[in-house]
Amino acid sequence: MYELVQTAKQQRQFAATWEYFCDEFGWVNDPYSEDGFRYNLLLDKKGFLRREKVIGTIELTPYNPTNPNSTVEGRFAFSNFPEINRYQDRTWEIDKLCIHQDYQRQGYFTIFSHILYNHAMNHNPKYYLALIEKKFFRMLRFSFGSCFEQKGDALIGPGTSLIPTCADVEALVKFYNTKMEIS
Repeated sequence: MYELVQTAKQQRQFAATWEYFCDEFGWVNDPYSEDGFRYNLLLDKKGFLRREKVIGTIELTPYNPTNPNSTVEGRFAFSNFPEINRYQDRTWEIDKLCIHQDYQRQGYFTIFSHILYNHAMNHNPKYYLALIEKKFFRMLRFSFGSCFEQKGDALIGPGTSLIPTCADVEALVKFYNTKMEIS
């Protein structure tokens, strides 16, 4: 389950979840995008109060290599790739992607695929660009194969390595549709 962040309360929940991860792992908290879409991953709690708990976040932002707040271009020159330049108006950045550690490896990651699919159906992106933690990148490659491509050497940081990644959205949608037909 997920929700598009549209209210001040939802934004506070998003910020609290994301900023917890920034503090926990020593990540830089980039500014929130004014033209992006933020989503909260929700844990549907059963019972009397039926309150939903935010267990993860993701932000999708139109890619603009000249944007000083770009979360990808400032650290890796994706704009050096002709295919990305050719489809710049259909390229989006993925940022602020996290799942609380208590809910990792429990099947909640599939919610992200639903978010990306919904976004793809509404905005027709060609590529998603991201700097992805190395272990997470390996999991994506294992799960989705060549839909996720490493575009350069890992960026080594104090606590983790980030992989410059380009996701072919059309291949992802095809993969998703095939998977949905099988299940």
